[in-house]
Amino acid sequence: MKNNQKGFIVLLLIAVIAVPAIIWLVSYKTHQAKTVTTKVEVGLQANTTSRNENNPITINAPIPVVNPTVESDSVSIKNNEAADEIRARNFELLQAPYPITFGEALDMANYVSKLTKIRPAFLLAIFQEELALEKFDMCYVTNLETGDGIRVTDNLVRPKTMHPTRDVPPFIDIMKELGRDPLNTLVTCPMSFGWGGAMGPADFIPSTWILYKQKIESITKKPADPWNSSDAFLAAGLFLSDTGAKSKTYSGEWKAAMIYFSGSASSPHHFYADGALKIAEKIQKDIVVIEAE
Repeated sequence: MKNNQKGFIVLLLIAVIAVPAIIWLVSYKTHQAKTVTTKVEVGLQANTTSRNENNPITINAPIPVVNPTVESDSVSIKNNEAADEIRARNFELLQAPYPITFGEALDMANYVSKLTKIRPAFLLAIFQEELALEKFDMCYVTNLETGDGIRVTDNLVRPKTMHPTRDVPPFIDIMKELGRDPLNTLVTCPMSFGWGGAMGPADFIPSTWILYKQKIESITKKPADPWNSSDAFLAAGLFLSDTGAKSKTYSGEWKAAMIYFSGSASSPHHFYADGALKIAEKIQKDIVVIEAE
């Protein structure tokens, strides 16, 4: 009986010790398995595709979808906005009776280009070059016999404002036809060389305007007016085409610009043609933006 009691006590002690140990061991193994699983999952999330030597494991992750139509529309909107901004810019003209935009100037230049075969950008550049040279140097003719005048900005007498035999007679005829007062109509002052007396946005002296007057009127079917912007564009385009710009080459446009300014391609005043072609290059870039609209 005592031996049986001792055996029972021993078994009880073993159970008391072994059972917690077994429970702890099972719990530990379970924890380890979860830890390993978590590490594998984390590793797979970090690498959409992982491989071992025998079994490739591929995880399909969602790929962002880019809609090319949306991107294209966005670029198109930006291009249109840029083109609209360029068209809306002010395009100032010498002695123009009213302001116009670049878009309006380009429309006129494109029209003249179809008639004369010159580049619109070059034609627009000529008008900008004339504006830069003459905007703040305007005169009134005060003596129709001598061609003397007075400068508007400082009231100084300017001899050689208009050539008395070459330009004054056609100037009087032009003013009479248009109902203007020849003594109260702005013309350009003379530069440090040559004569002044040029009229309107195209800056034509009266004797040159007369040469193109009938050509302009045959197109417009109305009296030609040097201060009318569309007539001025036609006059400049016809002249530049006749003097080489219709070739649309650098040398042809350079020659035409020189003759436009001084009457001769061999003039030493190269600054005018050089400047006009630089302006034309910038304008051409704006035209490209508009045409890509």
